[in-house]
Amino acid sequence: MQSSLFDETPTQSSETLDELNEELLQRAKVMPQYADGIFIFGEGRKGARVVVVGESPGAPDIESGKPFMGAAGQMLNRILEAINLKREECYLTNTVKLISSGDELTPEILSFFTPYLHRELAIVRPQVVIAFGNTPTRALLRTKKPISKMRGEFHDYQGMKLMPTFNPAYLLRDPSKKREVWEDVKKVRDLLASAS
Repeated sequence: MQSSLFDETPTQSSETLDELNEELLQRAKVMPQYADGIFIFGEGRKGARVVVVGESPGAPDIESGKPFMGAAGQMLNRILEAINLKREECYLTNTVKLISSGDELTPEILSFFTPYLHRELAIVRPQVVIAFGNTPTRALLRTKKPISKMRGEFHDYQGMKLMPTFNPAYLLRDPSKKREVWEDVKKVRDLLASAS
């Protein structure tokens, strides 16, 4: 089943998140650039109404083994709470599952992990995907447009609504973008309310 990691994404999936994680680990073990890496997989449950997708895990995620920890995770929690969501109600994941050492995410790294992300979302099947930043937005929508041109509007992704917006870690560096993120996530809040 190893080659299936690179197959076209199904709209619905019968595989489990555990099976998918195990497959990725097995593939990574035989590749020298990933073999010794620390992997942080998604957190949450299949069927969550909202999936949050970031770029890659960072050093604060190592101790807990969970995505979106540290200062960026606290910012994410505040964003979710502002639209009446709890972290535990969402499925949280990253485009790249390997801890980034601050190196640029190369096309090779992205091409290894992106098919896995598509399959992961096919398993979870949320109503809404929030793509935080350029990396997940480009990976999921297969675009080269910058987040500044993509944010603020819903896009169709495999029958799900996808809202691109700025990454919480970016907001820590540039707080002036908080207003735009607020406008974006209010649309997510309103969509979820209308679907209830």
